[in-house]
Amino acid sequence: MTKTQVKSDVLKKIITRWVRHAPPENPKMEPLVRLVHAFLEYDAEISRAQSAEQRLVSSMVDYNELRVTPAIELAAILGVRYAFAEARCSALHRTLQAIFEREKQMNLESLHQMHKPEIRRYLKSLAGINPYVEAAVALDCFGVPAAPVDMKLLLWLKNKQAVAEECTVLELQQVLERHIRAPQMGMFFRASRKELDDWMPKVWPATARIPSPVLAPPKDGTGVASVKTPPESAESAAAPAPGAKAHRKKGQGAASEKAGGGQLKGKTKH
Repeated sequence: MTKTQVKSDVLKKIITRWVRHAPPENPKMEPLVRLVHAFLEYDAEISRAQSAEQRLVSSMVDYNELRVTPAIELAAILGVRYAFAEARCSALHRTLQAIFEREKQMNLESLHQMHKPEIRRYLKSLAGINPYVEAAVALDCFGVPAAPVDMKLLLWLKNKQAVAEECTVLELQQVLERHIRAPQMGMFFRASRKELDDWMPKVWPATARIPSPVLAPPKDGTGVASVKTPPESAESAAAPAPGAKAHRKKGQGAASEKAGGGQLKGKTKH
């Protein structure tokens, strides 16, 4: 992005105000827990994301069951009123599968042995992940000075004329990481979540949506037009039928435990 696309004086004032009034630091989460929560919270209200996480926790035995559950069933658990439920569940499904294929188990403990630049590269390379999720995990779990940016933050800053209309999520992320000092990144992130919690854009940008093989077979590799899914904040997915019910094969839960899945927080095994 060129300098003319960013009004540095406006952006710096917002950054300074948010950093000054930042909420206290949140309790630290395990990386995989934070990743799942980040998938639920981008472009969504804080309370709604917390409620969605509780519903997932109460419905799953461990992260392996979460990984093998079809995205259409996860979206049904979130409910038809949850913003971009199908798209975010499809993306979450792909990311959890990518983690399992690399780690051969459902955790991200290997990242604790890496340097900060390596952690960021690892997270960015995971299938299905988006700029908000990878940055939230890197920042909150490993202290990497990364800026979690979703479409909601981008549209809010455009509304305040801090960035140009043609600015993208990735470009805004790069701009913020240049303008915010590393020790202040966490404060800015927490303040932005609080500031924007009650704000929603009247209209989300339209974008092409590519069918996900998790939800439906792709049709000749062509996209399907959508006005619901915000670009770069949500992976694409086909919409499930409202109220879709889960149909798992018998014994699937036990099989998931054998694959080395960590128990979901708040869920008791029986």
